[in-house]
Amino acid sequence: MSDETIYKRDEKGKKVAKNLQTKHMRIRFKDKDIDVNRLITIGRDANNDIVVKDDPLVSRKHALIEKEGSHYFIMDKGSTNGSYLNNNPLPRCERVKISPGDVIIVGKTKLEIL
Repeated sequence: MSDETIYKRDEKGKKVAKNLQTKHMRIRFKDKDIDVNRLITIGRDANNDIVVKDDPLVSRKHALIEKEGSHYFIMDKGSTNGSYLNNNPLPRCERVKISPGDVIIVGKTKLEIL
């Protein structure tokens, strides 16, 4: 395929779109799978995409997961107790690449990347 942008609603675009598979990542939280399409926020506050209301060690706005191209990143938002990726502490306010099979821990809550 050449390096051109294709309009998805014309005939060529419809053919290309039909053959492409959407790349996405899923997170498992409390036996529920959540798709990461662009940005997922994690915390105790009810406005988060993943609300961890029963874990007082989780900050209101604890962390976020974002998609950039075909890669996914997690960032601790300066939480009080920090976040962990595969049992390793994440640096605060820095993005770290994540992959399927990784485990994120916020407070005592585990999130599995599928």
